[in-house]
Amino acid sequence: MNDLVERFEIVFNQIHQRLKEFNGFPKNDNFVELLQRSKLKNSVIRVHFDELKQYAKLRNAIVHERIRDDYYIATPHEEVVEKMELIQRTLEQPPEAIAFSTKPVLFYKEETELTKIVEAFCKYGISQFPIYDDSHTFMGLLTNEGIVRWLSEAMDDGHATVSGVTARDVLHAEKDLVVEFLAARSTVFALEEMFETSLEAERKLKAVILTETGDPNEKPLGIVTTWDLIKVDRRPVDE
Repeated sequence: MNDLVERFEIVFNQIHQRLKEFNGFPKNDNFVELLQRSKLKNSVIRVHFDELKQYAKLRNAIVHERIRDDYYIATPHEEVVEKMELIQRTLEQPPEAIAFSTKPVLFYKEETELTKIVEAFCKYGISQFPIYDDSHTFMGLLTNEGIVRWLSEAMDDGHATVSGVTARDVLHAEKDLVVEFLAARSTVFALEEMFETSLEAERKLKAVILTETGDPNEKPLGIVTTWDLIKVDRRPVDE
């Protein structure tokens, strides 16, 4: 039984240390306080917040309310210790951003005709495509909302001519569209931080495009929207 207590205390201290790191080693290093702060920025903590809060109560009972050195009024079940160890391993080696992205990414050149892109919207159920020029320089993100806006601007007497119209012609209709880039092997925490920073700055981040190194002009390997972030919170820690 004491072996379980020892394992519990070791992994609890490891998680506590990680929480301190997440929050820049603040003076107030109370576990539950750090847990509350980390909940806002870390998906693993957010998903397991209630469990970890209960584990903190168990830890206090083990450390502060023992009757004598070798006798505890509370001891953890083995399943609890194993779950704590699993959470700790996930915090040490968080999943990569690419795991939560939509992939492969369909993208088009700026001279691609609009009719072809609209067909792709319908065929694949995708609402946005990165657009590049001939030298593979990123030109912008073409969305279904942008196309609808362009159509409304191009309408003349209830009709709009799309013949010969290219992605380049429509991109200007994408107003205030914020797109960021991130290396595909970055952690999911870095991905979440980009959306969180955008929210704090009151900038609506439409998407994060993942490339090999985070260079905008590299081939897109994955694309992440706010809808994809739902996968982060719903994904089991042991997946």
